[in-house]
Amino acid sequence: MALMSEEAALLVEKGVCELCELPNLTEAPSEEDKANIKNCEQRVIEEQTEGLRKRRIEQMSQKLDIIVAGKKQKLLSKGITDGQLDKEMLLQEEINRLPKLSPAYLLVHLPAEHFKLSDTRTVSIDVLKPSIKDKNGTFRYSVFKDLWAKGHHITNGLKFGSDFLVYPGDPVKFHATYMIRCIEDIETSFRPANLVAFGRLSVAVNKLAVLAFYNSSEKIEYQSLQWHDGINI
Repeated sequence: MALMSEEAALLVEKGVCELCELPNLTEAPSEEDKANIKNCEQRVIEEQTEGLRKRRIEQMSQKLDIIVAGKKQKLLSKGITDGQLDKEMLLQEEINRLPKLSPAYLLVHLPAEHFKLSDTRTVSIDVLKPSIKDKNGTFRYSVFKDLWAKGHHITNGLKFGSDFLVYPGDPVKFHATYMIRCIEDIETSFRPANLVAFGRLSVAVNKLAVLAFYNSSEKIEYQSLQWHDGINI
């Protein structure tokens, strides 16, 4: 699970968790590490191949009488009535025909922990990227905390051309209602085309476009953009 910088910072600020880094995991693997990984992958292939082989042999052993009957029927269709069939030999022939297990059909091993040991080091929220300490990041974080304090559910809005998406409930169960774009400087100028594009996009995805900014009292304020049909005058 990946958290936004704002989410991680808020959890740390509320004392819910600590922000840690594992320095050794950022280092490039050594040749020994690469060899160990390759050996592990090969061992997984061999174990799964052997397990599948044993299972197929068990299945064929249970159906050996059916296989023998089928062979005899083929011999009779060719006019051969005195052919002798060795069950063990037939079983071995079937075993020899077993194909090798393709890597595409292997079960994927998902490790519960990293194979490489690493020291854990507690760090501050200053290391978060995107930063919440620069000018824009600080305001984004303030907006995030304000929305969170109001009880909203919030996710990253990047794929919708905004900073945040706001939901009326659990994002797993609901679609987002608002697209929030953070405007740190109240004197920021917009090209009309960009403002129209933001409004049109919100309509296209059935959401309401909202601009978040500091008002003259240095409090966060929200302004919605509503798209209206043409009016005949």
